[in-house]
Amino acid sequence: MNTVRIKGRDYLVPDIFTKLINEDSSFSIYSGKEFQNQGKIFKEIRSGKYIIPEQTERSSFEKIYRTLSERTDEFISFDQIQKVSKKSFSRNIRSGYDSLRNKILDRLLLVAESDRIISMPEESPLRFLASFCGEDPYEYSGINFLMPYRFYKDLTVSLAEKVFINELQSEICSGMNVLLPRSQETTSLFAGAMDLLKIKSNLKIIDMGCGSGVLTMLADKKFDSSNIYFSDILPESAASAIYNIEKNCGNNFVFEEGILSCDSEKNRFICCRSGDLFEKIEDKFDLIMFNPPWIDSEFRNRSERALNDKDQKLVERFLKQAKHMLKSEGKIFLAYSDNSGEKAVGKLNTFIDENGYNIELELKDKIQSRQSGRKWMNIFVKILSVKNGK
Repeated sequence: MNTVRIKGRDYLVPDIFTKLINEDSSFSIYSGKEFQNQGKIFKEIRSGKYIIPEQTERSSFEKIYRTLSERTDEFISFDQIQKVSKKSFSRNIRSGYDSLRNKILDRLLLVAESDRIISMPEESPLRFLASFCGEDPYEYSGINFLMPYRFYKDLTVSLAEKVFINELQSEICSGMNVLLPRSQETTSLFAGAMDLLKIKSNLKIIDMGCGSGVLTMLADKKFDSSNIYFSDILPESAASAIYNIEKNCGNNFVFEEGILSCDSEKNRFICCRSGDLFEKIEDKFDLIMFNPPWIDSEFRNRSERALNDKDQKLVERFLKQAKHMLKSEGKIFLAYSDNSGEKAVGKLNTFIDENGYNIELELKDKIQSRQSGRKWMNIFVKILSVKNGK
């Protein structure tokens, strides 16, 4: 996080907002009563200032935000419109225009701390709020931080969208930039792989690239007396997993001896520091689960990290690293699909062979494809072990 100083007080700015808010930004702080003055607020927004209400009701934010949304064209200059209009494709014009609008809307800020919105004291707490804004739960210092009201509004909408997971018999949701687990078949393949393991207790398990935490929670159903770790490069994924675990599996996460964890009825959940694959992980595991991106393409933003893996570099790095993180009899459950064609599947199998793995078993299914020109794609979960136990 970066820091900005406003009227003698420091506020943190999560990294995902630093292109928007920085030390050169200009701010105006409004009391609850002052926040009713739309004319003054819009005049200051037009001049380039960010608006920070001290304490007010969400209904007041909604009123200002709704009116601002309806009037954003008044805040966009003719030159800006002309620049966007020169883009080559209609979708780029639309995207450029939306970006201009959002920059205006994002001038309405909230002050938050830990799990509460200071600017809206009556709003229900949301645990690990800074992590939903992209900050590692282990690193956040607890100082007040700033975020756009638009982001918080979208976050609450995102968390309200639920997907029922058959294997869990529970509803799952996710924060911004985190993929909702809509493939029941993929979860079922992982469940089938777990059922095949002979040892079902006293294991050390990690859900690598945990996303919303479905596989973490699935492991809790299938195993006993085990430590179930979960990790993701995006802190908002860790926050989403924590949110779902706390809603469905047990107690709240707490820091004890520098570890963020909680207990379910049968197991212990441990949240890892956010990092690139095993970057911040030192333990070795009996089971490593990984559902990597399936699309051979560049990711353009945080939300596409779970979908796109150009030239399969991520899954290749995973296979190079994971063999060193397994215990002697450890297993890897690796999901994939032919979404990017049989050539991509062949390349994956080459990575597996080159890194000294056995494919002990492959569980398969097929799902409807959203790819143009295809009705179906095959999905599978491979159970891998290291050759000769090395």
